Amino acid sequence: MGLFNKKDKELEEVINQIKVDLSNNYKDNAVENIRKLEKLLEEKRAGGKLKEKDAASYSEQLEAFKKDVANFKRTY
Repeated sequence: MGLFNKKDKELEEVINQIKVDLSNNYKDNAVENIRKLEKLLEEKRAGGKLKEKDAASYSEQLEAFKKDVANFKRTY
């Protein structure tokens, strides 16, 4: 049972919201939540609340979201 890394609940909530925003074509909300994720990640990293491995994983996810938003095209 101990094979999985313990995920940060607060970061995961923001990530899930970004995924919902992107899937529903809510670019403005996604951009706002990406900023929130970036700030929260930096706060947790600076405060030593994340292991470096976990912080790197969240950073990769953050960069992927930024690319998704940059390539975002409205369908209406």
